[in-house]
Amino acid sequence: MTPVTAVASAVTSVPAGAVTTAAPLPMQSTGMLVAAAAIPALTWVTLVAWVYQDALARESDHPVGSAVSVAVFPPLLVGYVYYRGDRARPQSDRERLTLTVLLALLSAMMAGTVFAPPDVFAQPRNTFGALLVTLPLFYLLVYREGKSNEAEESAS
Repeated sequence: MTPVTAVASAVTSVPAGAVTTAAPLPMQSTGMLVAAAAIPALTWVTLVAWVYQDALARESDHPVGSAVSVAVFPPLLVGYVYYRGDRARPQSDRERLTLTVLLALLSAMMAGTVFAPPDVFAQPRNTFGALLVTLPLFYLLVYREGKSNEAEESAS
């Protein structure tokens, strides 16, 4: 018996109800998996950008070092926020935008995790839906705070 006929006879001997090959993933799952990886990655990049911009505004001696430290070990953010110096210049629009996106992404990931069913494909969808709610909310909060700080500075 040749190898080809041995394989052919093995394939024909499989029972009718048995599954012979793994079913391919549906097309929509690829987008969900990309979103599931993209949202934490975008949050990480935004966090590092905010630390760098904040360190520059506070005239830190090592803004790149602070950003790299938080990038490599994100819990160092607690130490950075606790030990950072006083602000040397007012908050820029770029810094406000970065803070808005960072807060919206963090809260959307928490909401997506808490309110999503234990399904790999539902969590990115719920996180994106939560981002649609949290982004305008944090935009209003961050920019309202910025406008009130500017009004106080101009009054004094």
